[in-house]
Amino acid sequence: MNKSLVAVGVIVALGAIWTGASWYTGKQVAQQIDGFTDTLNTKIKQAYPNAGLKVVYRDYQGGIFSSTLAYVLQTDGTAKGTQFLAPGEELVFNETVSHGPFPLAQLKKFNLAPSMASVHTELANTPAVKAWFELTKDKPFFTSDTRVAYSGDTQSLITLVPIDYQTPEQKFSFSGAEALLDIGHDLRSSKLDTTISSVKMERKNAWGQTEKVDVSDFAIKGTNQKGKFDIDLGDGALSLKTMTFTVEGGDPVTLNDFSLQSSATEDDKNLAGKMDVTLGSLVIGDRNLGSGNASMSISQLDGAGTKQFLTAYQAKVQKLLQDPSAMDPDVYQHEVAMSILQYLPQLLKGNPSVEISPISWKNSKGEGTFTLALDLTDPLQSTDKAADATVSDEEKIIRQSVKKFDAKLNVPLDMLAELMVQAGPKPANAEEQKQATEMAQQQAKMMAGIGQMNQMSVTKDNAITSSLHYADGQIDFNGNKIPLADFIAPYFSVPTEEGEESQPGAPQEPIAPPAQ
Repeated sequence: MNKSLVAVGVIVALGAIWTGASWYTGKQVAQQIDGFTDTLNTKIKQAYPNAGLKVVYRDYQGGIFSSTLAYVLQTDGTAKGTQFLAPGEELVFNETVSHGPFPLAQLKKFNLAPSMASVHTELANTPAVKAWFELTKDKPFFTSDTRVAYSGDTQSLITLVPIDYQTPEQKFSFSGAEALLDIGHDLRSSKLDTTISSVKMERKNAWGQTEKVDVSDFAIKGTNQKGKFDIDLGDGALSLKTMTFTVEGGDPVTLNDFSLQSSATEDDKNLAGKMDVTLGSLVIGDRNLGSGNASMSISQLDGAGTKQFLTAYQAKVQKLLQDPSAMDPDVYQHEVAMSILQYLPQLLKGNPSVEISPISWKNSKGEGTFTLALDLTDPLQSTDKAADATVSDEEKIIRQSVKKFDAKLNVPLDMLAELMVQAGPKPANAEEQKQATEMAQQQAKMMAGIGQMNQMSVTKDNAITSSLHYADGQIDFNGNKIPLADFIAPYFSVPTEEGEESQPGAPQEPIAPPAQ
């Protein structure tokens, strides 16, 4: 009897402690809602200053073990340009919050780790997303279950429901997906891991032909955090098993085993980045055109200068988007290009280096490669190179900004001919195959001959090769030494008043004075 009383007492005590802790945690959650909402709005304004969007919460109802509220994304009347939401439209997310330290929603999943709260989120059916609910047969397209740690960090499992949509004009199917998303308490770090098994699209084009796109095993993984220069850093990976494009009456084009990996890092002063792209194979019908890869990197990018460049560039773009006259594509491109040139010295403060090593394409007959290495310098540290009044402005810019440049190209003729054969129509028999191969070999040799005749390339070891080296105002192009001024002259010729072209910076012939 006494043991039973003790047991009951322990249970009652634990229940009281749990109730008290849940009540206290609920109070903590309620106190943090305003701060979290303010932080979210600050981030939205920073990322999308002209979107005219804000987040509010409403319908908060607090309890001992759980609370409910709704987060609402709506317009604030300051949108400029294209609007994400029409005036009066809202995206509503209904939230059910289970209080810690042992949220009931987590206990149901046998997760006994203490946490401040567990939050279940569902997208509500509003006019702005009515079409989505029609596609999902009135099921929320988006739901998530989030664990909130006492530090404020969150771990979410996001679920997107499958979609199967068909009309006489088009078809769309989506397998659904689950994504794991971790977000730091200050919204400055995140981690994402998601996979989509299948996406299929089908529609008629302008000529009445059926076009199909079929994607399988699409995955995105990444980590992200703001660095000391307030620039996003981290690692990312995107991959897909297959992507097939088909147009009625034509051969399907398939990309197999595509992947893209990137990373961005920093040290005390500089930023560095790298990106690798690979393609397992490109297939047209049953003809394999080969595989490819590209590896690119940048280092010694001054962190503070890069932040200044990005801030100035973004401000310029936002200003252009507010100017109706800048909506003309030519005007917009010109203004953006001028903005980049204006702020480019900020990017060059750390004397950055850019490398491509390599871009390559490989098939059964060989591998073609292109490599590039570019060492840049801060033009403000090289003002002595701009002192010569006889050189053109273009040459001054290159001398001040480029320390060294190396580029090399190597394309085997057999590999090039094989690429032409596989990219062309499929031969009907062995004789057509032989003719296609001979014609492709002739075309490859013709390309090599044209390149050599124009002094753009050299044929060496049965391959088209080309090399370009620059340093200290001197160009070495395929073994030919050329002064920088002579090399760039054809690209920067300036028309004279008489309509003829003169070379920039070239000394003018003296003009005889008129006879007296």
